[in-house]
Amino acid sequence: MVSKDLGIRFTEEKYATKSEAGKELGISIVDNLWVSVLKYRDAFKRFLSIRSVDNNKLTLCLCPSVSDNISQLDFRLIHAYKQFSSIADEDLEYFKRKSYVECLKTLAKVRDIDVTDEYLLSIIDGGLKEAAPSHKILQNYFNALQYVEKAYVNPINDSFLANIYSRLIDQEELVSFYRTNDIKDHQNRVIIDRIYTAVPAKSIDAMMDSLFDFIENYNLSLASKAIITYYYFYYIKPFPEYNDELALLLTKAVIGHNGINEVGALLNLERLLGERLEENSKKSIEVQKTNDVTYFVNFGLTFFLDIVNEFVDSITESSATALKNDYYREDEIDEVEDLQVKEEEPISEPIEEKEEAPKEVEETEELAISRLPRALDEKEASRLEQDLLESDPNLKKGEAYFYARHCTMNHHYTIAQYKKALGCAYETARTSMENLVKFGYYRKEKIKNKFVYTPIRRK
Repeated sequence: MVSKDLGIRFTEEKYATKSEAGKELGISIVDNLWVSVLKYRDAFKRFLSIRSVDNNKLTLCLCPSVSDNISQLDFRLIHAYKQFSSIADEDLEYFKRKSYVECLKTLAKVRDIDVTDEYLLSIIDGGLKEAAPSHKILQNYFNALQYVEKAYVNPINDSFLANIYSRLIDQEELVSFYRTNDIKDHQNRVIIDRIYTAVPAKSIDAMMDSLFDFIENYNLSLASKAIITYYYFYYIKPFPEYNDELALLLTKAVIGHNGINEVGALLNLERLLGERLEENSKKSIEVQKTNDVTYFVNFGLTFFLDIVNEFVDSITESSATALKNDYYREDEIDEVEDLQVKEEEPISEPIEEKEEAPKEVEETEELAISRLPRALDEKEASRLEQDLLESDPNLKKGEAYFYARHCTMNHHYTIAQYKKALGCAYETARTSMENLVKFGYYRKEKIKNKFVYTPIRRK
């Protein structure tokens, strides 16, 4: 019973390190007691597909408290996307510009670059053709951020990362990619309890390949996958420069690729660069010592949740402001109309009474169809998309995305619709629709002179 109590205390109440448990218990040697904590955690341990530089699999402890926090962040991310999707079209561009300003402002502060909101808007609006050398990183970062926003259906692989990196260093054609030299640091040379500030160059290719596979194929919730991606990329530091920014951009891409779309790019994750860096570093070191990534995930969950809540509050604030402006604008219109009526009123003169024509009974407009078509809302479609990807390894992300939003029985869909929905080439759209036929999602039919694709009922 005592063992279980210790497991709950140092896992559920607080996911403590061994040294933290010793301090709380007031003893210096806790080896025997710590065994009982690890035994409790073993029941919830999950081995991940990514490994440490020493080839040990990383683990994640999905105990009740951690799982609850992960679910909460997943829910808030979905809520954030739903709120974002409800922004009126005329206000959407304004809100996106505002969000980008906050992201760039945070990055500028971290890099000690003194700029105004107006300057940042000139970058976002394209009015600034060429930034000063000291400000160039802001312009390049925004270009990379825009790519992340728009390419949320493209597979995350080395080509995807190359597109981000080339924009960040402002080179259309990369002459080099991953670093080929080790980062010189005394910690990398310690033989016992080695802690890496960056993995050896010879390990980068294999570890990055495993990260891409983890992102695309490993079945894990959005929140935990995004945070682990951030940790693992930062642990590897695969490039000679800009690893901090690239870790953020890749994490935003993971969020966007998992049903949150362009919202991933708009979240102010840049705050990770400037706040609680010491705690960030301590949690990363603990993961290296134990191969338990839960230490970093737990830290990240709190931080990410704060950022997502801030994003939702910003939407609410923007909506309230827009509504208030609309309200006053309507009042002004009413006042103008009242004035116009008064000005146009003629002087009263007796007029000949005429027999009023009988008033026509106002009729409600009637639709020619007696039912409205059933369609999934974006939240349902995103859930279906995720389920398809998890249950059918044959499907590519773009195919799951399209089918989840085009699966109404007795409706017919076309290659052109796929091309438009995903913004891809015609041949890519054709191949994807043929794959969906091959895997039993649609049947291909010819109506008059064109082919259409009709959903097949599935369990």
